[in-house]
Amino acid sequence: MENLLIYFLKANGLIILFYLMYVLFLRKETFFVSNRWYLISGLILSLILPLITFTKIIWVEPTPIPEFYEEVIPLTNNVIEVPIQETPLDWSLILTTAYAVISILIVMKITLELVSFFNKIRKHQKQKESDFTLIHSDTTENPFSFFHYIVINPNRFSKEEFQHILTHESIHVKQKHSIDVLLSKLFCALFWANPMIWLYRKAILQNLEFIADSETFQQIENKYEYQRTLLKVVTHQHDLSITNQFYQSLIKKRIVMLHTNQSNKRNVWKYATILPLLVGFMLLFQIETVAQVKEVVISKSVTNQIVEFIIDKNTTDEKIKAESEVLKKEYGVDLKISKIKRNVKNEIIALEAKFEDIDKTTGKISIKGEDPIEPIRFFKELKANGKGKMGFDRNNISTVFAKMQSGDENQTIKIKKSDTDETIYIINGKEYSKEEMKDKIVELDGAIEINEDGKTGKKIMVFKGNSFLSNEPNTVIYLDDQIISEEEMKKIDAEVIKSVDVKKGNIKKEIKIVTKNSSGLTDDTEIYINGKKATKEELDKIEREEIESVNVNNNNGKKSIEIQKRNIKTIQGGSWKEVEREMEMSKAEMEKAKAEMEKAKAEMERNKNTKIIETENGNQSVIYGGNRLKIPGIPSVKIENGKLDIYVNGKKLKNAEDFLTMNHEKIYFLEVTEKETNENNIVVVKKIEVKTK
Repeated sequence: MENLLIYFLKANGLIILFYLMYVLFLRKETFFVSNRWYLISGLILSLILPLITFTKIIWVEPTPIPEFYEEVIPLTNNVIEVPIQETPLDWSLILTTAYAVISILIVMKITLELVSFFNKIRKHQKQKESDFTLIHSDTTENPFSFFHYIVINPNRFSKEEFQHILTHESIHVKQKHSIDVLLSKLFCALFWANPMIWLYRKAILQNLEFIADSETFQQIENKYEYQRTLLKVVTHQHDLSITNQFYQSLIKKRIVMLHTNQSNKRNVWKYATILPLLVGFMLLFQIETVAQVKEVVISKSVTNQIVEFIIDKNTTDEKIKAESEVLKKEYGVDLKISKIKRNVKNEIIALEAKFEDIDKTTGKISIKGEDPIEPIRFFKELKANGKGKMGFDRNNISTVFAKMQSGDENQTIKIKKSDTDETIYIINGKEYSKEEMKDKIVELDGAIEINEDGKTGKKIMVFKGNSFLSNEPNTVIYLDDQIISEEEMKKIDAEVIKSVDVKKGNIKKEIKIVTKNSSGLTDDTEIYINGKKATKEELDKIEREEIESVNVNNNNGKKSIEIQKRNIKTIQGGSWKEVEREMEMSKAEMEKAKAEMEKAKAEMERNKNTKIIETENGNQSVIYGGNRLKIPGIPSVKIENGKLDIYVNGKKLKNAEDFLTMNHEKIYFLEVTEKETNENNIVVVKKIEVKTK
C-alpha cells in the first residue's frame, strides 16, 4: 500500500511539472502540433518514469558477530494473562477504496457517454465520405466529431459556414484527435483528486482546437467569415465531453491565435527546459541505494608474473611459431613475427613484430640492417588486478605501447601541448617538433602509436595510416553570415558592429559579427520606417527578423531607404461586442493594407534587382535587370561567363556571374580597363577591375 501511494504521488508530481513548464514556456507559442506531442508525452512519462529505478550498491565492511550469552530461565507454572486488543480501523484502506470508487464512477460516466453517442448516431442519416462519415442531425445545436464521425445540423448554417465547419472537423478526424480527448479523460478518472489534471486536459482540448483552426485558416479563402462562424456557435454547447466540438470555451483566445504571427523556429529550445527537471527527478527519487556486505575471502597472495619470449639471431621459425601459439592460446596475445630476413649463416638480420591482446592494446617494432639482430624480448606482466605493462625490450630500451582506438571513418583530433618538451610527432614518415605542431589539426586515418624511452622519458607519437596535416583555419569568422578572413575582420570599424558572438568547439572556434542596420549609410541618407521618417538609432533598434521589405531609392544623387516592418495585429477586448468591432476594424485595415501592398508590389517590380554601387570617386554604377551593369560613360554591360573578365583585388573571378552576388557595399573602386569597338562602332567591354575594402 505504501509503495502504491509513493508511485501515485510521483506520478501526480510529474503531471504538475509538465503542466507548469507548458504554461511558462509553450502556451503562447504557435508550435501547436509539437505542443500536442509534448502534452501527450507528459501524461505517458508521468506513468512510466516512477516505475524506472536505478540501483546504487554501497559495499560495507562486515560487522563482527558478538559473542551471545543466553540466560536460562527455569520454567514455572505461572499463567500470564494476555489482554485482548481491539483491531483499529484501517483508514488507509478506507480512503483507497473511496478513491477507487470515484475513479470507477468517472469511467462509468465515460462509458455511458460512448453508449449515448452511438445510440444517437444510429438513428440519423449517414453519408459516407472518403475520410469521414457525415451524420445529419436536426436536433444537434453544435457540430462535433468523434473518431471518423462528424455530426452537424445543416439547417443551422449557410453553405459557406457548413463548408468551414466540415473542413475544421475533418482535420480532427484525420489527425485522430479523439484519442487525445479520451486519453485525457481517462487520466482525469485516474488522478481526479489532482486539480492540475483538469487544467492539463483543458490545455489539451484547447491546443487541439488551435491545430484545427490553424490548418482550416490555411485551406479556406474567406477567413473573416470563418471567425464569424466561431462566434455564431458560441452560445450553444454539446453535452458529450468525449467528442471534439466545433464550439469550445475561450473562443476569444482561438481568434487571437489565428491572428498571431508564427513563432520563431529558434524558440524550439523551450521544449528542452523540461529535461534537466526530469533528470533531477530521476537522480533524487529513482535511485535506490542498496548496502551489501563485503565477503571475507581468505586467499593466498599472488606474486606478479611476467610472460616473456626472447628472439635472438639464432631463433628458428619453428620456435617463433610455437611460442606465438602459446601466447595466443594461454594469454590472449596475438603475436605476429613477419618480414624475417637471414644472412648466409642463417642469422636473423631483419624482422617486423606486431602484437594485439584481447583488450585491443597493440604495438609494433621493426628492425632492418645487415648485421645480426640483438636479442629482442616481448613481455607481458600478469598482475592480480588484470593490469600490467606489455611491449618489447631491446638494447636496454623499453618500448611501451598505449591502448589505441580508431574507427572505420576518419576522425579529426587536435594536438595539445605535451607535459614534456621532449616530444616528437611522426606523420607519414615526417617528423615534427612540439612547436611545429602547436595549434595544428591532424586528419587521422588509423591508430596513434605512443613510444616512450624508459630512461630519457622522450615520447614519440606516430600517426598510423594515411594521416595528414589539415590546412583548415582554427577560427571561422562570419560577417553578417558571410565568411571573411582575419585581415578583413581587423579592418571592420568598431562603430558599425552591433553584436559579436564567439562559439568555441573542440576543434574550431566561430566568431559571428553582426553589423548595425545603418552600416554603410551616409549621414545624408533619408530613412523611412513604415512611411515615417526615422533616425539611424531607430533603424538600429529594429531586429532583422522584423523587417519585411527594404527599398532603396536614388533621386538625383540623394539616397533614401524605405523599411517596411512586419505587421502584427492582436485583437484585444473585454466582451464579444468589442471583439466583433475590432474584427470589423481589422477587416478594413486589411483591405487598406492589401491595396497599399499591391501598389508597393508594382513599385518593387519596377525596381526589381536594382543595386547601386558608389565608388570613392563619387561615381554611381547600377546593376539592373538581373545581370546588367551600367557604368558612367560606358554603355550597359551584360555580365556573362566567357564574354567578360572581372578582376577583384587583382584576382580574376573564375565565374564572372559571381560578381552579381558579392557584397557590393564593400566596393570602393570599379573601372573598365579594357574595351574595344566592333564593326558596328559599338563599344564592347572586355575587362573590369574591382577593388573592395
